[in-house]
Amino acid sequence: MDQKEYSELLGPVERVFGRSVARYGSRPKAVAWRDGKRQIRRFGIFSQLFSLMSKDTRFVVNDLGCGYGALFIYLKNLPEFNKSSYFGYDISSDMITEAKKNLTDPRATWIRSHIATERSDFSFASGTYNMLMNADEDRWREYVEDNLMQLWSKTRLALCFNMLSNKSPRRQKTLYYADQDHFTQFCKNNMDAKVIMSDVLSPEEFVIFVVRKQVSEKEN
Repeated sequence: MDQKEYSELLGPVERVFGRSVARYGSRPKAVAWRDGKRQIRRFGIFSQLFSLMSKDTRFVVNDLGCGYGALFIYLKNLPEFNKSSYFGYDISSDMITEAKKNLTDPRATWIRSHIATERSDFSFASGTYNMLMNADEDRWREYVEDNLMQLWSKTRLALCFNMLSNKSPRRQKTLYYADQDHFTQFCKNNMDAKVIMSDVLSPEEFVIFVVRKQVSEKEN
């Protein structure tokens, strides 16, 4: 996709989140989550990847679609994150402004971008691909796949992302509901990695872990 196509797809999403953060500030509703408990549960699932690192090892996290910084708020007090650093990316300048205003921890860097620009050990995308708005579903799927491959190219050890499931009993017209089998197979076909799909949050959503083979082999 070229820059014009990205703008057409992401422009409506950017505007929605700009209005949302102006209304709700640093609260889960600003990023379209029903409540903080489910958000924290998802972050706990994502952070299981840190077990791949030795104790007291410094590492770098990329958070694509960081919003107001909810994942960093969760990570910043984890013992294993103590010496680590974080890059948060979002397409919404208002979200980035909100994060910078409230989270001045020197371990965090906030960047307005729809792609990851820095190399990291772990990359996360939490809810990043949910807001379809009025986009064509095939074009949105293509965007998600391109975006995941770019994020993977910036990832040294492991990638984790979640998506709303097309098996979900709850549906909203402006959200994207993905086929878990399709995206699991996409990752297997295109990333030289061990791929694990978790349905622990089903039926509403699924989580996919992608771990570079040399890392998973070392674990075994």
